[in-house]
Amino acid sequence: MNILYIVFGDKLDYHLQAYLSVRSFQKQMKDDDQIFVVTSRPEYYKHAHVTTLDVTDEEIEAWKGPHHFFFRVKIKAMELLASRYPNQHVLYLDSDTFLYGSLDVLKQRLDSGHGMMHIREGHPSKMKGGSLKLWNTVKGHTYAGITLGEGHDMWNAGVVAVPKDRLDKVISTSLAICDGMLDDGGNCFILEQYAQSVCMSELTQLMPSDDCIGHFWATKPEWESLISEMLLRSYMQQSTLQEELDAITDDVLRSVPIYVHKSTTAKKLKRLVDNLFPDKQYKYVE
Repeated sequence: MNILYIVFGDKLDYHLQAYLSVRSFQKQMKDDDQIFVVTSRPEYYKHAHVTTLDVTDEEIEAWKGPHHFFFRVKIKAMELLASRYPNQHVLYLDSDTFLYGSLDVLKQRLDSGHGMMHIREGHPSKMKGGSLKLWNTVKGHTYAGITLGEGHDMWNAGVVAVPKDRLDKVISTSLAICDGMLDDGGNCFILEQYAQSVCMSELTQLMPSDDCIGHFWATKPEWESLISEMLLRSYMQQSTLQEELDAITDDVLRSVPIYVHKSTTAKKLKRLVDNLFPDKQYKYVE
C-alpha cells in the first residue's frame, strides 16, 4: 500500500500534524508499504523516514487548473503517485489524521474492492452554506457520464482509499467531475470533496474508515499542543525512530478528543471582549 500526504507552505502546524500521522502508520507498516509526502518543504521531513515528492510553486499553480481551485491539487497529487506506482493501493490522508485501528483491516478492504472515505456526512441538499449552494448549482448535471442525484451523498475526504485496480478510473473521473462543476460555476471549498464522494460511490464499494482512522479537524489546537510536546521531548532525548514509535500508545491517542462541540455564542462573546479590551503596551528588548 502507498500512503500519501500533501503538505505545502511554511506554516509548521500542518507539518506537525503530518508527523504524528506518519508515525502512527509506521507502527504497523510492512516492508511493502511506503509513505509519500508531496511537499514544497522536503527539508521538514529529513527525520520522518518517508519519501518526499518535491513540487515547485509553479507545479502547484498548474495543478490548481484554469479556475485556480486549490483543492484540485489533492487529486493531481494522487494522479502523480498512481502514475509512478500503478500497481499499489493508494491511501490519501489529510495531515490531521492518525491510525488507531488495524492497518491490515484497511488493506483487506482494499483487496476486496472496497474504497474508503472517512465518514458519510449526508446529502448536500440537506446541508447549509456552501454545500447547499453547490448542490443547487450542479444538481441534475452530468459529468463523466454520472448524473448528480439524491443518491450521491457527501463523504468526508480526510481519508480517500482507492483499490489499485480502480486507480486510473477513479482519479480521471474525480478530476472530470471536479473540473465540470467548476466550469458550471460551482465555487465551494468542499467541491473537490463532493467530486471524490460521487466518484468513489459510483466506482467502488464505498465504506467509512473512521473505525480505524481518527480525524481531529475540530480540535486541532489541542492535538498540535500534544504533538509539539512529543516532538520536543523526542528532540531533547535524542530519541530513535523506534522510541518515537513506542511513545505513540493507545492511551496517548485517546487522551485528546477528536471532536468537541464549541458554542458559537461563546466564540462571539470572546471576539467581542477581545475587541473591547485589546492587549496594550507591547514591549520588546532593545
